[in-house]
Amino acid sequence: MSQSNDQPPNPSAGDSRDASGRYRFHAGQPVDPDQGVHPELLNSAFADSPSIAIPQSPDRLIAMQENRPEKDRPKKPERSAPEKVKQVLELINSLDTNAYEDQQIALTLVRNLEQFHDNVVDEMQDDEEASHSQIVGWAIDADRLMRCRMLLESVDLD
Repeated sequence: MSQSNDQPPNPSAGDSRDASGRYRFHAGQPVDPDQGVHPELLNSAFADSPSIAIPQSPDRLIAMQENRPEKDRPKKPERSAPEKVKQVLELINSLDTNAYEDQQIALTLVRNLEQFHDNVVDEMQDDEEASHSQIVGWAIDADRLMRCRMLLESVDLD
């Protein structure tokens, strides 16, 4: 591109071309592509006052997350295990089982939970008052449980 006639076309072809050879434009004005700002952000609120909340590196993001107050973080309610669950877990821990038996126990638990979710979805589909988003949520969880069961069944213990 040694001649000025070889410059690439631009949106404002009717205007006289800039002698510097720049061909990026925003709102009909030439924009310096080397200035490091995307043309769509020029003359916008973002260009005038960049947010200090946007981290510039992964390390800065981690530092920002560590400094975030505990009150801003969503907390899951702490639940204590019901007595039946404690008894079953104690029994499982006290049994001398091999890997195959452990796999069968896990599969039985996942199948039961999967069947429960499938039943809830079936009931909600027949319920006129059930919201679509609730049905979708339960169906997604049922699908996740099915995939968990399939993965657990595929574990080769031989």
